[in-house]
Amino acid sequence: MPDFSITEFLRPGDLVAIGEATAEPRTLVARFLDAARDIDDLTALCGYALDDIWHSVPDGHPTVMSYAAHGSLRKLAATGQLQILPCHLSSVVRFIRNGTLPVDVVLIQLPPADADGFHSLGATVGYLVDALDSARVVLAEINPNMPRTNSSRRIHQSRITATVTSDIPLPGSPTRPATEVDRTIAANVATLIPDGASLQLGVGAIPAEITKVIRERSGLRIRSNLIGDWIFDLVDSGAVDISVAGSCTTGMALGSRRLYDFVDGNTGIDFVHLDELLAPATLATCDPFIVVNSALQVDLLGQVNAESLGGLYVGAVGGQVDSFRATRMAKSGLSVIALPATNPAGDKSSIVAQLTGPTTSLQSDVDIIATEYGVADLRATTAAQRAERLIAVAAPAHRDKLRTELTGGHRTER
Repeated sequence: MPDFSITEFLRPGDLVAIGEATAEPRTLVARFLDAARDIDDLTALCGYALDDIWHSVPDGHPTVMSYAAHGSLRKLAATGQLQILPCHLSSVVRFIRNGTLPVDVVLIQLPPADADGFHSLGATVGYLVDALDSARVVLAEINPNMPRTNSSRRIHQSRITATVTSDIPLPGSPTRPATEVDRTIAANVATLIPDGASLQLGVGAIPAEITKVIRERSGLRIRSNLIGDWIFDLVDSGAVDISVAGSCTTGMALGSRRLYDFVDGNTGIDFVHLDELLAPATLATCDPFIVVNSALQVDLLGQVNAESLGGLYVGAVGGQVDSFRATRMAKSGLSVIALPATNPAGDKSSIVAQLTGPTTSLQSDVDIIATEYGVADLRATTAAQRAERLIAVAAPAHRDKLRTELTGGHRTER
């Protein structure tokens, strides 16, 4: 159909699910936010949002809800305008599928359709895939900059209610430059990765540095919900051979234009739904499956806070627990938290006696804590042993205080 007014497709009370990362349709989002000023009780369900237009959302018009305070949503979290869904990413997917989160409208960015009228989902097979089947309205922004990726997940143009076109460049990863601390942490994590490992790394400075260290490995496989430009380190060096079926499986690519060109039509990179990424039968072939995640704090039992500090929500439950528990379904596996031992100023320890925010990952879900001071292996350890190993990888200036808090009764053997 010709260009349209988005207001004709919106109803008061609608839950509007919006594509994340490269699937975020910037033209449609702008129209939606403008229309939402005059339509009551709209809720925007977002994922990894990268468009700064979210910074200008009037309070409550619409209500903005997300499973993560990442990207451009962090400012909304800081002002109290972001409603957080504190649940696993797999639960968000399930809630959409079973109608617990009843999505009425989908806004998504797609590449042009193929000769048979099917649109690839591009560089993001995100949390709202199931909503494409159930939503009352699907509005798509068709952008030739979006790659056509190798995936069984597609949408036929007949399922789309209306479209707009744009040629806005795809967003890149907001990764900061690596520091010497990042490089040291990466080197410590790399000691855990043998030839033939299957990896989940995500994006960020530490994952990018890890891949530089493991370039000389052989037979590596990627099974990661998100890949970045670090994939080139592994493919170019031969550590990952994408001519081998199943060697690189992901749900999202986020990085440079080079990355989007690389995944465009590349049959060696499989883009899958989260259910497929975590399929037990496939995980059982991984030996080992090594998952590396980040955190804000780790306490002396090995519990992880990846969500908030100082009362400010800045992270997510996200897929951390999903992926950590996936290592238990593999033939062998390791769940790894990689984090600097202190905040950037060095005055606050990331290893703490007690978490000051939510417990994202349980002590029983975490195997390894890696900082720039070493690797704490928490497998088959008592509470007292865990505490001593974690203190050993804390920053030296904070170790005495941690021991005092430990012996002062904050942590006891149980």
